[in-house]
Amino acid sequence: MTPKNAATAIINATPIACGRINKMSRVLLKTRGGRRGSGMGSLLEALWGFHTNQVLSKVDPESYAYELGWFSDHGYNDFACVLKDSDWDSDTRTGELLRIEAKSMNVLADESKGHFDELIENLGEDDLLLILIWTWKPVDTAISQQVYPYILDHFIGKARSIASLRDALHLARGGSFVDAESCPDSCEPLVCPHHGEPLNAAGTRERLLGPNSCRAANVSYAANFGGLVRMIKTDSDPARREFRRFRANDDDAHAYISFIHRNYPDEEANQYLTSEWKAIAKNLEMQIKELKKVDIIRLIREEYPNYREHLRLISQLFQ
Repeated sequence: MTPKNAATAIINATPIACGRINKMSRVLLKTRGGRRGSGMGSLLEALWGFHTNQVLSKVDPESYAYELGWFSDHGYNDFACVLKDSDWDSDTRTGELLRIEAKSMNVLADESKGHFDELIENLGEDDLLLILIWTWKPVDTAISQQVYPYILDHFIGKARSIASLRDALHLARGGSFVDAESCPDSCEPLVCPHHGEPLNAAGTRERLLGPNSCRAANVSYAANFGGLVRMIKTDSDPARREFRRFRANDDDAHAYISFIHRNYPDEEANQYLTSEWKAIAKNLEMQIKELKKVDIIRLIREEYPNYREHLRLISQLFQ
């Protein structure tokens, strides 16, 4: 059993687990109302862990050797994949194969609570990032006013790949990362606790653990770094080039971008320039003369379900 094999099994088990959660929720978690910010997302994350454990044996014959464990403290990760016949020490990672961080977003809510901001140096090579997008769904619109939490979509992939995309775009926006050799707090390099901390283009710290001298004027820290949606926004040519380079060359980055844009289609429309949408349409031999950008996008989406593969390689059309 290797971390890579375990990661593959967890990825393959996740769609089945999400389906089971939805079936269970419709029976047990139905209610009237259904407010946002209810903490329901955290419950769905926990249920993912329990249901995935049950499903693993169906997707991997070697799953008898490992299981998902839930962290008992309030550290960054939510789950670890641990060996069943080994003691588990989360401080030393003894008995671990990999770790999983779970995030959730109500599709209609603000994304501010959904952040993936762990420093890349703290992520293992096979660690995974799980994101659940959910909504309140009517139990039966014909006879009931009850709703239940329903997972609309999910992403699960290598955390380091997504962190690499996040960090590259952060730099392309003019941000930086603290170097222990030149920390704004003048720390001793060998004991600097701020090494790798993100600073935005204005030099403000993005996380609470950043340098004290880089606090924001009215808040303790900026908190834009790692926003699940905003971290892949671009507003400059350098950032757009980095975005397109990562999407073309990294399967996990492509899957993450497709996941976000599938659930937030306006983000996708804004990410690509009118000239790029026209280039895709031309490449697909579509008739778009005098059509506006919004209409070109609508036609592409309607007629070519796999159009995101063309978006992935958009740079090739401009070579």
